[in-house]
Amino acid sequence: MTTSSFDFNLPDAQALPVTPCAPVAFDFERFEAHAAAADQRYADFLSRPAGLAVWQRVRAGEVFRDACRDRTRSLHLQLGALTRSLDYATDAPMYLEPWYGIGTTASAFGAQYEWPEGQAPVVRPLYASLAETPPLVARPVSEAAILRETLATIEYFLVSTQGRLPLSWCDLQAPLNVATELIDTSAFFLGLIDQPQRAREILAAVTDELIRFTRQQSDLIGARLARPGHGFASARTGTGLGLSTDNLVMISPRLFEEFCNADIARLGQAFGGAAIHSCGDYARWLPTLRKIPGLVMVDAAFSPRTDPRPNRPEAFRDAFAGTGVIVQARLVAEPDEVLALARRLWAPNLKLIVVTYEPDPDAQRRLYADLHALCG
Repeated sequence: MTTSSFDFNLPDAQALPVTPCAPVAFDFERFEAHAAAADQRYADFLSRPAGLAVWQRVRAGEVFRDACRDRTRSLHLQLGALTRSLDYATDAPMYLEPWYGIGTTASAFGAQYEWPEGQAPVVRPLYASLAETPPLVARPVSEAAILRETLATIEYFLVSTQGRLPLSWCDLQAPLNVATELIDTSAFFLGLIDQPQRAREILAAVTDELIRFTRQQSDLIGARLARPGHGFASARTGTGLGLSTDNLVMISPRLFEEFCNADIARLGQAFGGAAIHSCGDYARWLPTLRKIPGLVMVDAAFSPRTDPRPNRPEAFRDAFAGTGVIVQARLVAEPDEVLALARRLWAPNLKLIVVTYEPDPDAQRRLYADLHALCG
């Protein structure tokens, strides 16, 4: 079997090169037929108590760095990704994203972007401690530049593509992630112990704003909405709200359950369930995540080329087999390694999405067939 390791020199381990495509050159009819068929396969997968689906992801890496600063460039790169995706077999279509960094919700409370050259935008915490953090009151969109840009990007994408393509929400960060964009990370984590009520108030205010702005995006996107969104296999037939929750590994499972589960459940209740992503090895937190009402999906990396700390497949298989919760497995690897890891993940009573990144169309189609053969 081919083995792999993480390449720290790559700007984006999950990216595939794409050729930018202007809307005037995009083959809408071909993509619409492709997406409709994939949407149906995705709906069929969701309707079953167990099974396996494959999402061939074509990630235009520049979009998730500084190309997001130019919405025209971002759209052309994403249309290039959608065009390349037509060469592959998949059970969920690619979709457009109004990606503009991960500080969207934090900007409602005053956060501003800095733009390191060639990288994604970053935000610096506004407050050094919980004690100096005022009661959080979300600003209107008119006073939050990042919110305005996100909505303007959605509108631009819709107009430029005649509303014919699936489109997701922006990259929604879980409340814990957002809180540490506003308040020094170490100080906020200490506040969970020293000032628990104040920490809960902050997380609740962030959750309120997440719900409000996500609903605003939903109203704008309408029937084109692909869910659960960023980083997840998504479709217009999908459900749930994708939440990046990487900071969960920074606190104990007990603290995460005490301070985060209820707010994630509230977000899930508003949008048809919660889908959780974290980088790194977070198997120790799975019993805590399983307690979240309305949990519909978890996303994790299982190969060393995807993440320098990949997860052990058996931990996720055993945690979620028979629960109906989907395990989405990101697998940047050669086909034989993908198959070997998928065999370790698969169980007859599990719902499993295997995310592949195979660049060669013929090899990817063979891999697609081999993966589906795992479940008979």
